[in-house]
Amino acid sequence: MLDKDPTTYSLLTYLWVFLLALTGGLVAFIRRLNRSRKPLPLTEVFVRLMGELIISGFAGVLTFYLCEYWGFDQLFTAVLVAISGHLGGGAIDRIAKIWDAAIDKTP
Repeated sequence: MLDKDPTTYSLLTYLWVFLLALTGGLVAFIRRLNRSRKPLPLTEVFVRLMGELIISGFAGVLTFYLCEYWGFDQLFTAVLVAISGHLGGGAIDRIAKIWDAAIDKTP
């Protein structure tokens, strides 16, 4: 049984997890926007940004939970949360692969 319960983490902990993940997602979004050659309407840019941030936040929280489960150092966890926010859906795909590997090993 796990000795860590997601409901016992402080609001401050969740705040920094979200902020790091959202910052990573924002950086990825800005980089893609700068590389794009075709101008998009502002409303479409805003909708895409909101989608990117939601995915980044979710990826960051999942990464945080995995890092806590594996007992990683807080600073290393912060780096991984920011990177997973930057990767967004790619981080979720990688986490799904970890899940698949863990399921395959269960008797």
